[in-house]
Amino acid sequence: MAGPRAKELHHVPLSVLLMLAGMWLFICMAALQYPEDLGNDPHLVEMGAGIIVFLTGLVRLSRPRGRETDLLVTVVGVGLILSGFFGDWGAEVIRWNQVASGCVLALLGLLGLMLAERSRDSGQPGEPGEPGEQDGSTGRTRSARRTARHTS
Repeated sequence: MAGPRAKELHHVPLSVLLMLAGMWLFICMAALQYPEDLGNDPHLVEMGAGIIVFLTGLVRLSRPRGRETDLLVTVVGVGLILSGFFGDWGAEVIRWNQVASGCVLALLGLLGLMLAERSRDSGQPGEPGEPGEQDGSTGRTRSARRTARHTS
């Protein structure tokens, strides 16, 4: 598939998976039937992570993605893993949900970083501001525009 939007299509499945993971973190308390005597503390951690991950997936769909979004998802995933191990929630279902969800998020973040690196190494334009990415208004690459600006 060729065309200006073809380079962005490999970001769509990853973005949708991030949005699904964010929704899971929002509903997991009800789906897994967390013990009610624990209060909402563990779920607040998951809701915060879910909001961040869902919005990150949404942003990845609406604008060109940068490394920052992949790093953010990876950090949130690692934070959930640590919360599962070091948060004294009192229920194993909470611990394993946070560890499993954190592992999935960390892997999705690392996958996004690998895809960006791979597209950059193969010479395909990927990230905004990378050499070779074309500007739709002039048809010149961003690096060519920068060079023209600095030489004039």
